[in-house]
Amino acid sequence: MKNSLGHRVKVKMGLETDEERKKRVAREKKENAKAIQYFKELHEKKEPRQSKNIVIPIDWMKKEFYKTAKTYILKEKKRFVVDDDNKIILDIICRYFANDPSFEEIVENGELRKGLMLVSNCGTGKSSIFDIIQQIGRKHQIPQLWFCNVSSLTVTTEFTKQNKITSGESVIDYYAKGKVCFDDLGSENMVNDFGIRKELMREVLELRYNRFKALGTKTFCSTNLTIDELVKKYDKDSKPGHKRIEDRIYGMFNILPMYGKCRR
Repeated sequence: MKNSLGHRVKVKMGLETDEERKKRVAREKKENAKAIQYFKELHEKKEPRQSKNIVIPIDWMKKEFYKTAKTYILKEKKRFVVDDDNKIILDIICRYFANDPSFEEIVENGELRKGLMLVSNCGTGKSSIFDIIQQIGRKHQIPQLWFCNVSSLTVTTEFTKQNKITSGESVIDYYAKGKVCFDDLGSENMVNDFGIRKELMREVLELRYNRFKALGTKTFCSTNLTIDELVKKYDKDSKPGHKRIEDRIYGMFNILPMYGKCRR
């Protein structure tokens, strides 16, 4: 499975085989190229205010999610199962992407105008859910269900590459625009910006919060960290009572926990 915890550990320990390394490098190049092209195109044109989303029939959304999920999971030689661990959260996620008003009634402090952050341990299917939603959007040409998927590690990697030549600020600008899903938020390392160590994704989230306030631009995220752990990572240098990222996370995201058994 792409980007699995087990494989990331093998990479860090230098235990992946030559074949695994070649496949990983090829996949990362392809994913990075698509993401960079998407943000370059956004950077070259004025970003419009987000259009009003339509309400998708919730029954249709659930059936399409189930059908698409079965095909998606089958490619990994597994079976898609709805059980007591995931049926409630999947129902809520379908209501959110269907832009169904019932989402705001079911979820405490839920707001359809905000983005979505899925929080859970490894292997519960957070990344897969966003992939499935994106596939539905592309298949049926539904703009509100399409967004660019990019890992937080890709953002920091591209910044480091560009920073060898220039200031790297345009990388931040690219990833601050458009509707984006950041996978594995918080798993990325700090970057070196001309001798200064900093949390790049903190700056990206700050800029995306400003765009959310001004243009309604949504952000989606998956993370294995708790909100407290994210705040500790990105706001560790802040004074007590001045947790800017904490305020912005709650201000721009509907936060949904997905705790349950590992499905890998």
